[in-house]
Amino acid sequence: MKLYHYITKGNDALEEGILSFSENPFADLSYYFERTGGKTTHKEICEWMESCFVGRSRAVRGFSEPIKWTERSIKCLKNFVDNADMFEIDVSALDRDGFIEAVYVSPSVLDIPELQEQWNCDEVLLPLNSIKDIDYSPIDWSVCDDELRRRFAYVRYYLIVIKGGIIPPKYLKLVQHY
Repeated sequence: MKLYHYITKGNDALEEGILSFSENPFADLSYYFERTGGKTTHKEICEWMESCFVGRSRAVRGFSEPIKWTERSIKCLKNFVDNADMFEIDVSALDRDGFIEAVYVSPSVLDIPELQEQWNCDEVLLPLNSIKDIDYSPIDWSVCDDELRRRFAYVRYYLIVIKGGIIPPKYLKLVQHY
């Protein structure tokens, strides 16, 4: 089983691994200022993440397939993909070697019609029993739209909580985005 993760080009993931938020001293904090109710330090944001669920700050996002942008998502998805390296994560091997503590899915908000979102809320995250519950059916990327200004809310993705917060390089493969 594989998941796909994106990191800004010029990274050292093949030497250092994929760092979760808690282990990344260079993480972009500004994304979380509103969502956390005004937390501004790395430590405060990690504490807020952990208040959402244990392990949230040590989780890494992954998609069940590579991102596919459309004409409606050039700004939010194409630019994101063009400026990032895509890594294939060997989730089966991570699980076999005891690195995965938990798996969560963030379903598309279109699949949760009763959802009443607030601007300062974290994404919807539902626990899965195991990696075997990851859904590999095709994702409808056409629902992503630049005008909605929400990159991943309309497609499902996964958070895997990693022991130690770092996915070691031996579980990664740099792949060309097609």
